[in-house]
Amino acid sequence: MIEIYNDWILVSSVGLMFAFLFIFEPYGWLMENILTFKPFTCVLCLSFWCSLLLYAYLGVSPLYAIYTAFIAELSYRKLVNE
Repeated sequence: MIEIYNDWILVSSVGLMFAFLFIFEPYGWLMENILTFKPFTCVLCLSFWCSLLLYAYLGVSPLYAIYTAFIAELSYRKLVNE
């Protein structure tokens, strides 16, 4: 039971980390000038693929990458609109 809570804390924190990454100004500059292609300019795509690799490496269910991507996208939209 504790493992499930640990996994959900990990999923939520990784999602929030990606949301805050996209409002971090040095990453914004890097994204506009160097990394101008799709996986690096989309919150949903980048958080999904990076968390999929991270979870596969850590031994966590890779399906949690979908939840991480949604948490990142919705948190980013909330941060940008306020």
